[in-house]
Amino acid sequence: MRAGWQDLPLPIRAAVERNLGSPVTRSLRQSPEFDGGVSARLHLEDGRWVFLKALPSYSQRVGGYRAEAEVAGSLPASAPVPRLLSLVDGEWYVLVFSDIEGTRPKLRPGSPDVSAALTALGALARTLTPCPIASAPSALDDLGPLLNGWRELRLDPPRDLDAWCARNLDALVAMETSWHPWAEGDTLLHNDLNPSNLVLTGPGRVLVINWRYPARGAAWLDLVSLVPHMLAAGQEPSDVDRLLRRRPALTGIPAWAVTAFGVALAGHAERSCRLPEPPGTTGVRVYQERLATVTRRWVAHRTLWS
Repeated sequence: MRAGWQDLPLPIRAAVERNLGSPVTRSLRQSPEFDGGVSARLHLEDGRWVFLKALPSYSQRVGGYRAEAEVAGSLPASAPVPRLLSLVDGEWYVLVFSDIEGTRPKLRPGSPDVSAALTALGALARTLTPCPIASAPSALDDLGPLLNGWRELRLDPPRDLDAWCARNLDALVAMETSWHPWAEGDTLLHNDLNPSNLVLTGPGRVLVINWRYPARGAAWLDLVSLVPHMLAAGQEPSDVDRLLRRRPALTGIPAWAVTAFGVALAGHAERSCRLPEPPGTTGVRVYQERLATVTRRWVAHRTLWS
């Protein structure tokens, strides 16, 4: 059975209630983000609902929560993100946010949620430029070493590598880093955009959550990183290109740089889907295989390589 509010040590619970200025009268368990963690919606005596998530301080993943706390405490009130209400750092590391009711936006063709998600990213780019986190790493320093899947696959090409990839492997490797000169910028990037980190709270309104991997860079990187998930939801490559065409974040960015970033994302998914399932997760590699397939189609559409 997953842990809940009552499973946290009494001193931790007391500190949370003290920070919030009201005792907890009811708790609803939620699915934790990671094994061994706690996630819950809490009802307070003063009538408020809040959202709590916590990890033991010894957890290898607690660094992500620390980064999220730093970001949440520095974002302007106008940013489309939930507000951080309490932080407790002790035997457990606990974050409490304003409660938001909503669902994951649907990124399938014809869904109005697509426009809402893209609008939220535009709002992020406007409100988080200049970058409010002085310690945020460079996006290029963070992503550059990670997005080299095609180069690694070329060292020992898998026997089941898609025929199109095999024919164009050298070209994919050559293009994989071509986005680097266009990665510099002074926008705070979420750096891990996917449907699970977006919450649709009402018609046309999407909030961005789980800021565990912030970076400083060009705003268009966050925008294009959502493309594979739009494709996985059923969007056609030509439709995605049409949606991107007039986005302000892409003004002045060469089309080939956008394509190159797509190449890098496809290579990362292609390599990652062949690795063992990460501890405490289910279905990650299967979804990455799906991302590899659809992003490869998008790259083929944009390059017209045979």
